[in-house]
Amino acid sequence: MSLTDDLYKEIILEHFKSPRNHGRLDHASIMAQGANPFCGDELEVTLLLEGGRIREIRFEGKGCSISQASASMMTEAVTGRSLEEARILAHQFKSAMLGDTSVQFPEGEEDLEALEGVRKYPVRIKCATLSWNTLLEGLMAHQEGRTEATHLEGEEGPSADLAAHAQGKDPSPFESGRAAEQIPIGSGSGQSGDLQEQVRNALRSVIDPELNMNIVDLGLVYRIDIQDGSLRIVYTLTSPGCPLGPVIKSQIQSSLAAMGWVKEIHPELVWSPPWDPHTMASEEAKMELGIW
Repeated sequence: MSLTDDLYKEIILEHFKSPRNHGRLDHASIMAQGANPFCGDELEVTLLLEGGRIREIRFEGKGCSISQASASMMTEAVTGRSLEEARILAHQFKSAMLGDTSVQFPEGEEDLEALEGVRKYPVRIKCATLSWNTLLEGLMAHQEGRTEATHLEGEEGPSADLAAHAQGKDPSPFESGRAAEQIPIGSGSGQSGDLQEQVRNALRSVIDPELNMNIVDLGLVYRIDIQDGSLRIVYTLTSPGCPLGPVIKSQIQSSLAAMGWVKEIHPELVWSPPWDPHTMASEEAKMELGIW
């Protein structure tokens, strides 16, 4: 099984598209907020306690499929457990993400094993652990008599960038990607509509491995400019921390180079405007993502 297959197993995408326990408890015993500034993941976890156990738990937020799927799995795993059991399970999960050996999860929690492939991508580990660390902060707050807590991913343990340096990797493969002025989303100008459509069709073969959907329908292609066989493709990614950006860029170049009339290809990665699937994805993509 390839690294990409390991990381993006069907069970992860299924949790991302149909998250369990999604929402917010209005009369929560604990409210904890977490954020991963490296890739923009954010979430809020609310818990209702009864008799020393987690009677209900909900989460809501935004982020990559890994962070959202992990949060969904976390809520399923800790519902009905005592606070100490939830704390132990959270530390087991973190050990699985940060360690070199597999961890035996409790019976009925096999879904969590699908996330073990994440540790092969150090930059993604904190996406997976965000919800669990946020839960732990909430449990600690409760122990101290507080009802609210916050967690900033990266404040504890080896950070993703240090882990990447330790493996001799560039922790940020997109340092050349700029936070550009707002690019008007559209077709560009000065070229034939037929050529535009050819380019868009070619780019539909470029698949975002995280969501298993093409970048055109996801709305990641912001602009296409064509001039005398030279192509400028302005595009973005689902998150600035996406470790598969070089793969997507390579796919873009390969797909367009296959068209005989193309002489030069200039992919341009931008972060502004930030990607929003609610307004940028096609209707088909929204249905696939569970967005209405």
